[in-house]
Amino acid sequence: MIILIYFDWLGNRTELKEYNEKIKQVCEKFGVRYLGLYGPMSVKWNYVSIFEADSFDGFLEMGRQVTRHPKMPHHIAEILLPQKI
Repeated sequence: MIILIYFDWLGNRTELKEYNEKIKQVCEKFGVRYLGLYGPMSVKWNYVSIFEADSFDGFLEMGRQVTRHPKMPHHIAEILLPQKI
């Protein structure tokens, strides 16, 4: 499955880079593939983090290790499930 986390960021680039590095490290520990940080074309959100995980439980376990940064006022998750057609 692919998980998209759309979020706004109120901090500076250095803080965002540090937070991004923390996410990378935790993902490696829990076997979640972190596909990177992107800038969506949507006006609604500043950034989107993209993850790939074998299960949502595995993603949640990883997510419990990274608390939401205080400079991230809000976010949403979108979960994309593979389809067999």
